[in-house]
Amino acid sequence: MEPQLSETHKLLVIDTDILLYSVGWGCEKEVDEDSVHRRIDDFFARLFATHNTFNYKAYLTGRGNFRIEKAVSHPYKGTRKKEKPKWYASIKEYLIHEWSAEVIEGMEADDKLAMEITQNTNAICCTIDKDLLQVQGFHYGWKTHNKDESPLHWVDSYGMLEMRGKKLYGEGVMWLYAQAILGDSTDNIKGIHGAGDKKAFELLQEKTTEIELYDAVLDLYATQYTNSQERLEENFHLLYMIRGYNTDGTLKHWRKPE
Repeated sequence: MEPQLSETHKLLVIDTDILLYSVGWGCEKEVDEDSVHRRIDDFFARLFATHNTFNYKAYLTGRGNFRIEKAVSHPYKGTRKKEKPKWYASIKEYLIHEWSAEVIEGMEADDKLAMEITQNTNAICCTIDKDLLQVQGFHYGWKTHNKDESPLHWVDSYGMLEMRGKKLYGEGVMWLYAQAILGDSTDNIKGIHGAGDKKAFELLQEKTTEIELYDAVLDLYATQYTNSQERLEENFHLLYMIRGYNTDGTLKHWRKPE
């Protein structure tokens, strides 16, 4: 059941990793640092106006990431280019000192956003990263030069899948299992070779429980990998957004459904 979002207590949790690159690459020809910083200010102003609140938390990814050790088959993010935008360091410093962005160690900013919306039903996940759509909670994605705005909406835990033209759109745990099939080229996560959006949709759309989803994806992995269970569970540890901590303070990782 979708909770009622409190107008007085709602909190924007913002993926500012995105700004390091989107604003950064967009300012490659900019020579004035103040002009770059004004783009950051304008972004926050638009976000506050859209949601009618100034309450926010902003997060950046810092050092260390448990996924590096979890990735056995292929280096996590091993194909990413090391190059950064010209204004990367300036934008990062400005976000930290002027906009109080918190630097997250040992995991990714995405995980912290997932924790926030899991623990606070008045929190709104603000990002254009589709990976976070696996997490139950309120979500919003701003308009970019090549993507329409994703209006504020609630994602429930089980979620949904639908084809939008030739592209698969998903939410909740159903989206997590679709990602396990598709993989993620950006993060160097290998799914099922030759299985695209349509295949994932057809395999998963009529499943009604997470156990059914798991069994279906495991069977598909078995057609391509001799160590199918190990490969699948490795990918889940890479794809799964952390929702919280165990009682001993360790991260609460993905667990096989029972």
